[in-house]
Amino acid sequence: MARLQILELPEGTGDDRPPFVLVVDQVDGELAEDIARWPDDIAKRIGARQVLCFPGTVDIPANDVSAYVSGSLPADAHYEVTVNGQPVTWPPSDEAQARAAEGLRLAHERTDIARDMDRLANHKAAITDALGINPLNGWDRIIEAAATLRQDRDEQAAAIARVRNLHRPVEHRGQTICWECSAYDFPGLTTDNAPVTYDQCHTLKALDGRSERSPED
Repeated sequence: MARLQILELPEGTGDDRPPFVLVVDQVDGELAEDIARWPDDIAKRIGARQVLCFPGTVDIPANDVSAYVSGSLPADAHYEVTVNGQPVTWPPSDEAQARAAEGLRLAHERTDIARDMDRLANHKAAITDALGINPLNGWDRIIEAAATLRQDRDEQAAAIARVRNLHRPVEHRGQTICWECSAYDFPGLTTDNAPVTYDQCHTLKALDGRSERSPED
């Protein structure tokens, strides 16, 4: 009669539970044909790393608890498990566990790299969308577009600063007026235009988004 056994594997740093292999032994021809028709992802669906099937008997001493019950063997003893006629030490040696742990670390590292590349692609798409350029552009073009955008921003900021300097406040006969709109004459302390109070300067209102003046004014 066929048997089902669980062969636990060394637990890696990323495992949320001990990994295992499902071992089916003493399999006759009819059952072997049935197993051959199992879905390819059967191991994944049951949470196993792999499903191993053997016509003969595979003894896994780690599954035999009688020795522990009798106290005849220490809990940290090592055994040899025969799989496909090849002896396998169980539990694995420290060196084998270290190799397995390093393999898991490299696997996680590759996963992290793929995840970072995906994040980078998403960031690139967001940046090109913000810059209004083709998302297929390379990073050199993206940097060039960003530099151009910054230059335009700096030039606009300098132009706005010059306009604000022209429409600066000045004290005149007890009130604060706009220098440019009032055509203030500093030497004569007079205005060539009717004095415009600083808070009513339409230019500054427009710069600040406060303009209420209609085009007909």
